[in-house]
Amino acid sequence: MSQYLNKTQLKALTKIGDIIIPGDKATPRFSQTDFLVHIDRMIKYIPSDDRSGLKLLLTLLNFTPKVLIRLLLILTDYNQKLPTLLGIPLRLIQIGIKGLIFTLYYSNLEDKEKSSERIYQAIEWETNIFTDEESMTTNSHPPKKNFENPTALEVQQIYADAHIANKHIKNLSIKQRLLYISRLKDIILKRKEDIISIIQKDTKKSRSDALISEIFGVLDYLHFLETDTYKALKDEKVKTPIALLGKRSRVYYESLGTMLVISPWNYPFYQAIVPLCTSFVCGNSTIYKPSEFTPLKGLVEELLVEAGFERDWIQIVYGEGETGKKLIDGKPQKIFFTGSVGTGKKIMQQASEYLIPVELELGGKDPAIIFSDANMERATSGVLWGALTNNGQSCTSVERVYVQDEVYNEFKELTLTKVRNIKQMIDTNGDSDIGFMTTKSQVSIIKDQLEDALSKGAIMLTGQEWNKETIEIPPIILENLNHDMKVVSKESFGPLICLFKFHDEAQVIELANDSDFGLSASVWSADKEVCDRVTRALDVGNVSVNNVMLTEGNPYLPFGGRKLSGIGYYKGISGLRAFSAQKSVLIDENSKKIEANWYPYTEKRYQLFSSMIQGLFGGTLKSFIKFLISGLRLEAYASKAKRH
Repeated sequence: MSQYLNKTQLKALTKIGDIIIPGDKATPRFSQTDFLVHIDRMIKYIPSDDRSGLKLLLTLLNFTPKVLIRLLLILTDYNQKLPTLLGIPLRLIQIGIKGLIFTLYYSNLEDKEKSSERIYQAIEWETNIFTDEESMTTNSHPPKKNFENPTALEVQQIYADAHIANKHIKNLSIKQRLLYISRLKDIILKRKEDIISIIQKDTKKSRSDALISEIFGVLDYLHFLETDTYKALKDEKVKTPIALLGKRSRVYYESLGTMLVISPWNYPFYQAIVPLCTSFVCGNSTIYKPSEFTPLKGLVEELLVEAGFERDWIQIVYGEGETGKKLIDGKPQKIFFTGSVGTGKKIMQQASEYLIPVELELGGKDPAIIFSDANMERATSGVLWGALTNNGQSCTSVERVYVQDEVYNEFKELTLTKVRNIKQMIDTNGDSDIGFMTTKSQVSIIKDQLEDALSKGAIMLTGQEWNKETIEIPPIILENLNHDMKVVSKESFGPLICLFKFHDEAQVIELANDSDFGLSASVWSADKEVCDRVTRALDVGNVSVNNVMLTEGNPYLPFGGRKLSGIGYYKGISGLRAFSAQKSVLIDENSKKIEANWYPYTEKRYQLFSSMIQGLFGGTLKSFIKFLISGLRLEAYASKAKRH
């Protein structure tokens, strides 16, 4: 019995639980579990006012017919769209009753595999789901000790914990997983100023850069997960051909298992939260290795704990390249890597030894194409931002600018005027356009590319004040360039802008495609047909028309590159599914029917099957009628066919 709920209320809880979780052959129904063992331990965490409301609601529901309860449960999904007087009680049913039932059910199933102490922990954090916002507190459990440069034995333990965590995450419904995403989004929004300060400390970005590219981007993506995850991952009905008439076809999207995410240093917050949350909503446990240059040490795990994530759901492992190798040797079910081409090749080579699938988001050498009829004021501002955001340290930065010859000088002079007004500093109040370089190694690459270009005849229009040593690299605009120069053929990842002239559409398409990379591009013109033709002709994965770097900013669009820019896509519906295991299912009835293609293969079956094929693919009404007749005869024969 319960010290909080009487017999009537427990009876109601059991009735509603069996409606919500009726069970099947693989899993028990709610009433078949020992949920009473944990109920008091859970209810004590609910504030007294909410507890009284819960008891009253259960008492009322005990006398409510099951058909009406089912209707109420359906309406809970629309509680925010209904009038307040109706929406509030429905929200209580959704968050209070449903949350309580799911938590009791899945925590109880865990009891068979884990110690009672672990079950107690699971119940304690799970109560965050159905407490009100004011009473919701930070997870009382300290974050798990995160490994730094782990040994091989420690890596084994990391994966063992991840595999156990995966069982728990898989048992959460998509709606339950999204509760954690919503909570995380709220926490990031409230703590955005503190988060920006930590990002600035590691990356040397301007404050506005961190706000727009990292905080806004993360919040926008989490909103996408809230609204579109269920649509992306729900069971999908697909067409069944007429030859398989009577059967049903489905695609299930299920947990992959354990994902390994390895992220770069240029957008350390965005490139942590986005793939980690994508992996989580798809039902995976995740092991995450941030860049050793911008680890944001302690930040991500602190936010996850505050949002109620259990400690092993997402494990963070710090270290250098050798740590990444050890984690790959741990054999995750999939690897998601964002970074350089060189490192991507090494990861792919190592993963191939274990046949681990990989998603590689690598570098770019993105072109911007400006036609003579483009609005020069808009195009120059857009290209300048696209080239200099995050001080050019983005895989989708504009690095090559092709301007139609008749407006080249106008574009150049307007760009030079604007670049002189760029304010560069690590600010504290948002009053700065760009910050500085993040790593000294990238400074050396910029120096090498610049010296190579100048030695081959390039003209330096801005940035002459840089001493080629410090991280304070100003915007550098170059012209008189050719595609043999390193600054044109290699990824720069810095504030370098390369200007070129072109004459016509065919020439600029050839120039833009003359690259080992194929990530993004932008096309600027008033002629919509020209924009569409050029967009289709560019050998890249993403194109922004009369804008720049905007495909990357839309979470509903898949993002990925061609050639050396990577393998696979993430974000959007297809990106969510890339973090899932797809299972094709064909469902038939449990009948006495013998299929036409089953043994024995006899001469008569061969003739009937041949006739049916001829009719099915003949392409005329007469042949289709022949298919139907042959199919019926074949079906009748299949049930009695025997080899004499």
